[in-house]
Amino acid sequence: MVIRLDEIEFAQKLVQTPSLSGSEGAVADLVEDAMNALGFRDVYRDALGNVVGFVGPQAETTALLFDAHMDVVPVAGEWQMNPFGGKIVDGRLYGRGSTDMKGALAAAICGAAAAAKSGRLVRQVAVSATVLEESLECAALGAVVEQVKPEQVVICEPSNLTIKLGQKGRAEILLTIEGIPAHAAFPDRGKSPIQLAAKALDALEKIEFPEDPFIGKAILVATDIISDPYPSISLIPQQVTVRFDRRTIPGETEDGILNQILNALQIIDDQAFSLSVTRDTVQTYTGKVIEAPRIFAAWKVERDIPLVKAAQAAVIAAGRKPQFGFWGFCTNGSETAGKRKIPTIGLGPGIEDDAHIADESISVEELRQAKIVYEQLILNLATD
Repeated sequence: MVIRLDEIEFAQKLVQTPSLSGSEGAVADLVEDAMNALGFRDVYRDALGNVVGFVGPQAETTALLFDAHMDVVPVAGEWQMNPFGGKIVDGRLYGRGSTDMKGALAAAICGAAAAAKSGRLVRQVAVSATVLEESLECAALGAVVEQVKPEQVVICEPSNLTIKLGQKGRAEILLTIEGIPAHAAFPDRGKSPIQLAAKALDALEKIEFPEDPFIGKAILVATDIISDPYPSISLIPQQVTVRFDRRTIPGETEDGILNQILNALQIIDDQAFSLSVTRDTVQTYTGKVIEAPRIFAAWKVERDIPLVKAAQAAVIAAGRKPQFGFWGFCTNGSETAGKRKIPTIGLGPGIEDDAHIADESISVEELRQAKIVYEQLILNLATD
């Protein structure tokens, strides 16, 4: 039996259900039940715990995939509202994940159900509720893409319903600096990796990184530094490791990124420095373990592709003026557009700056508009 489920009510239920990365099972249950109740077909949960459902006639490929992740970041800061209350005050739904991105997940599911109810769909459309995006983006969506085979993708991260045409990528890089240990009372008998690290940081500040006319300039930011051994008492340490966050632009490669840094360091010491991209191992709520490198490609699409034109018309149908932009942060779009070259846009309710903050909230009106946008986008791309 197909039921009516309001996107606001559903978003409240999702927010009221905690789902840190690796603990999304309860939200996955809600999503699966909602998809089945709303008339989705072939709803399934994969080995990683992603939940996927389809509308429209069954096909080998999928005309359009909407992706929204189920996990949220931990509650931090001083909250005035209950982070898991799902309370609506002055037209805003409050709670962890309301903006990032349970509101969008509810809107996508309800929008797809509404499009299917029209009876006009002649192509297959899917919605995925993915895991672990906050802890290791892209890996989980990759498994969905392998099964769903989407021709076009909408990443539903918050964009204030601006059509995002791209994003910077991200690489997490470790710079290891080898020294020669010695007693701190006799520093001339050793080689300090700390001093080498200081020289390296100064040299890296002077690098001219590439720039994209739309997305902007690539950047390199040091995020932590630690010696080995730590603490190193009365001892020049053997080694220092500096972690960097490198924001990338389209066209950059892993080799190119690492070589640019190493080349800048060779004049300091041609033996002391080595680089690597970090790898992380995470476990899903199903018990499945994922290991992947922390390097995620930048991407962009042109404004004249069919997906962008259809999205523009959908935004107009929802009573809004279309706007375009790009994300400065990394999303699952790195998997679809950056790695697999599938036409992808970002389009979601909520203001980007409201993600991950205390008293996170989202406009109820914008949630309703997002549902209409998603419904219209499907009708634009999956009907005669």
